[in-house]
Amino acid sequence: MTDSVNLKEMFGDQFKVEYEESYYTERSKHTIEDPWLMVLLCQNGHICPWGGSNLAACTKSSRLIATRLKALPFVTVAQDGSDGANIVFDVAHFDQVAEIMKPRRRHRRLSDEERRAAAERLRQYQPAKGQSVQDLARQRSETARPCVPAGSPV
Repeated sequence: MTDSVNLKEMFGDQFKVEYEESYYTERSKHTIEDPWLMVLLCQNGHICPWGGSNLAACTKSSRLIATRLKALPFVTVAQDGSDGANIVFDVAHFDQVAEIMKPRRRHRRLSDEERRAAAERLRQYQPAKGQSVQDLARQRSETARPCVPAGSPV
């Protein structure tokens, strides 16, 4: 079997990489990651490995998206059907294809420093050992300032 582009290694820090439906059927849950079964889910279909340095953009039924992809000078049409098209392209052209396919972006990840700062900030809302959440809420409500609408006489 030939090598393929590992989507998680190349694009995993920027886009959401998932596995195709058959991954867990063909493999157990505790197995190595198979790059052949990785997909980038997109707004207009998905992108998957095709072999070597090639990827495939598989469109949904949208004719407009398939037409826009087929117009790119560096693509090869592998399959063109009424339910979508499979367009093959080299990974070097990923940015142009991603602009059309719109892959799902990863959620923001906190750095270690941001995570520590957030933990410090939230620590004041953590109940002390032996204190219940209700006790903490009662204590906070007793010390809280009353909410006065802006412009009201105080």
